[in-house]
Amino acid sequence: MFSQVGQAGARALYHWVFEADAQYGEINGTTGGLQLSYWVDYWLARAFASPPGANRLAVTNSDPQDVDVLAVRNDDGSVEVMVVNHGVASAQDNNGHGAAADVTLDLSALHAFQTATLLTIDARTDPTTGPVATAVTPQATLRVTLPGYGVAFVTLRWDGRWCTGDALRWVAA
Repeated sequence: MFSQVGQAGARALYHWVFEADAQYGEINGTTGGLQLSYWVDYWLARAFASPPGANRLAVTNSDPQDVDVLAVRNDDGSVEVMVVNHGVASAQDNNGHGAAADVTLDLSALHAFQTATLLTIDARTDPTTGPVATAVTPQATLRVTLPGYGVAFVTLRWDGRWCTGDALRWVAA
C-alpha cells in the first residue's frame, strides 16, 4: 500500500491495527510477540522518514501488476528504493506465499554510489528478531529476488556527495 500511495505523493502511511492476526497485526494479541507487519512499519519509518521528507525519483517499470517500486532521494543525498512483490501465485491462493519475483534495478542514471545495503522482509524473516540489512556490491544494476510476498529496501549512499540522477528503471525477470 505504501509504495502505491507514495507514488501518488503521500509522505507517510501509518498502520492502525496493532493487535491482530499474523497477516495484519504488528503485535500478537495473545502472546505479545512481534509480527512481520511491525518490521515493515519499523523500516518504512526509517527508510522513508517524514518530515523532512524526500524527493521522489521517476521510476520506469516493466511489470506494474505484480511489483511496485518506489525510489526517493533523501535530504542527505542517499537514495532509498523499495521493491514490493504482491504477485498472487494463483486465483485459488488464499493466505499462500505468493508468486516469486526477480527484479533488476537499473541504477545507471544515478550518480555512482559507494555503498549499498539490501534489507528484505518476507516469509523467511524471523518476526522476533526482524530482518538484517546486508551489504551488496555497488554496481549499475542490482538484482532483487523475492520468493513470494515481500518487500525489499535498497539503500544507496555516497561518501558525502549527492545523488545527481533523478530516475530509476527496473525490469521484472
